Amino acid sequence: MSGKMGRRDFGVSCVGATLAALSGAALVGTSKKAAFGQENGAADGQNSGNGENGEKMRILLVVGGHSYDREGLHAALKDCPNSTFEEISIPEKQDMLKPGLSKDYDVVVFHDQSFFELTQEQKDNLTALWSDEGIPTVMLHHSLISHPDFPLFRDVFGAQFIIKETEIEGRVYRKSTYKHPTDVNIYIVDRPHPITEGVKDFKITDEVFQYVYFNPRIDVLARTDHPESDAPVVWTWRYKKTPVLGLIQGDANGAFGDANYRKILYQGLRWLVDQKKNG
Repeated sequence: MSGKMGRRDFGVSCVGATLAALSGAALVGTSKKAAFGQENGAADGQNSGNGENGEKMRILLVVGGHSYDREGLHAALKDCPNSTFEEISIPEKQDMLKPGLSKDYDVVVFHDQSFFELTQEQKDNLTALWSDEGIPTVMLHHSLISHPDFPLFRDVFGAQFIIKETEIEGRVYRKSTYKHPTDVNIYIVDRPHPITEGVKDFKITDEVFQYVYFNPRIDVLARTDHPESDAPVVWTWRYKKTPVLGLIQGDANGAFGDANYRKILYQGLRWLVDQKKNG
């Protein structure tokens, strides 16, 4: 489905403190059938449930730079059927994000909010990881604002929270805004898609962004009509060899504890992995 739906440039509470501090500076399913086993329940990142080939999906969660609902997100990932997950914090573990990561993990979920200076080697590693290796990637909420001065993140995620007026591809984007907490109506745009199949329209309490940059070629799967948010809230994108899922919501347990949100996340993770396997 085309991402060229009518939209405003959408646009962090979580970002609030960071924006204030930095304001003077730069600041998955293989088919349309359920791809996961029905069994839930896990400990220490281990999940039960049998996939089609009996292999567990290996998830790497990347955090850092901002507090987050660790209990809520960990609970959601622990309940993801037929999977395991590990968490790393950056910048301490930044050097793990390099070519060869796919040997140990099937998909990476970014939920960091990073402004630290990347070395040239780290930039080169990320470029190779996404451009050449193509590890499946989820852009979750906080990471939409990460590394605003390194355009690779904007290119890979297909979107970016703008911290100051910025020109992108000849168009000037104003500073993005946020509102938290608020009730958010989520409308499924592409119901047949394996990521959103079986998910009905729903409402959660979470943060919204407005005046965010979106690549006009993203495929929008879900949107909102919140007056202080841009329309796209769930989308897919491919950056070179990297299949990408973007999820705007994910600030707090209003999202992580919601069954509909979890279904989108779980089906999205598997879909990304299958996209990589199937080329």
